[in-house]
Amino acid sequence: MKKYLFLLGFFALTINSCTKNQDIVKTFVGNLPIVLTNSPTTVTVGQNIISNVRFELTSLSGSVYFQSFDIKEISVKQFNITANALYKDWNMQIAMPVMWTLDTTASIKTTTSGKYVLNFYNSSILFKSDTVQVN
Repeated sequence: MKKYLFLLGFFALTINSCTKNQDIVKTFVGNLPIVLTNSPTTVTVGQNIISNVRFELTSLSGSVYFQSFDIKEISVKQFNITANALYKDWNMQIAMPVMWTLDTTASIKTTTSGKYVLNFYNSSILFKSDTVQVN
């Protein structure tokens, strides 16, 4: 009988630790915080506008994988841009923070001449607007 009570107690503790781990460690998709953008001032019609974008964030553990830019044309030649990442095994219970720096590029096709405005957002907060003249 004591053997069965021991196994039952061990099983209960195992289940309890597994459910607590799910509360601590998370895998999710979310926005990446933009800290720097660098867009050209002019391009030729038909060329893509290539903007260099840098992200930085601090985590306590886990990994960050850039997934994509969410680029929405909100009016003619005006774009709102946010970045998405996969946060894998994100754990907020470990003591030593790690600084993540990610560099990539965003590309906008140009079809007509004029001023293109690229609005870079951190979630719903405007970080920076870059204006590019397309000739």
